[in-house]
Amino acid sequence: MSALVQVSELRFVTPEGKTILEDVTLRVDHDEFVCLVGPPSSGKTLIFKLLCHEVQPQRGQILVDDRNVTRLHASKLPAFRRRLGIVPQELTLPQRTVLDALVFKLRSLGLESDESHTRAEEILDIITLPIDALVTELEPSQKRLFALALAASHNPVLLLIDEPFDGLEYKDAQQVLEGIRAVHERKHVAIFAATRQRPWALRSGARVIYLWKGRTSDEAPAERAQ
Repeated sequence: MSALVQVSELRFVTPEGKTILEDVTLRVDHDEFVCLVGPPSSGKTLIFKLLCHEVQPQRGQILVDDRNVTRLHASKLPAFRRRLGIVPQELTLPQRTVLDALVFKLRSLGLESDESHTRAEEILDIITLPIDALVTELEPSQKRLFALALAASHNPVLLLIDEPFDGLEYKDAQQVLEGIRAVHERKHVAIFAATRQRPWALRSGARVIYLWKGRTSDEAPAERAQ
């Protein structure tokens, strides 16, 4: 299967001179589910920002959806980012009902009203949520699932999900995992999730990549394997 994301020899150093990423190489294929596992402050969110061209590396190549991200012109960034769906770790929740929020997002992307409602209903058929409930009043797991539904509603080619299980009780984390799996299986979208929670990554059935001391590996580092 062809690569949707191809990152090679990536290096990132902060303006203060701290090296966060030293030699990151990874690949996500079309329709694949991959989990990036690493401790807090290891650079997982930074990798997502690099994939979205929010920041630039000092070295390395980043290819996403046949685009050389490090060389993308500013004028092409909006169209490129529409090909992505992003679920951040810190959620910003609208003061709208679930259905209204989904439709509003899709209308803002230029879809007509009928198409927006159709897309919203499609994703809510995959991720079951109370459509008339205010988003801000949802349960913790439902808020994560709403953010997932919002990110997936416009049919992106790649979903980037940052710390989907963080702070959740077991049953809530399980519900979120089931939602991610459902979106992956029914939308046929590539998913790249980042988590500090290795047990959930292993439980997910995804291919796991480990990030440790600025480098990536297919095997858990000895210091983190326990």
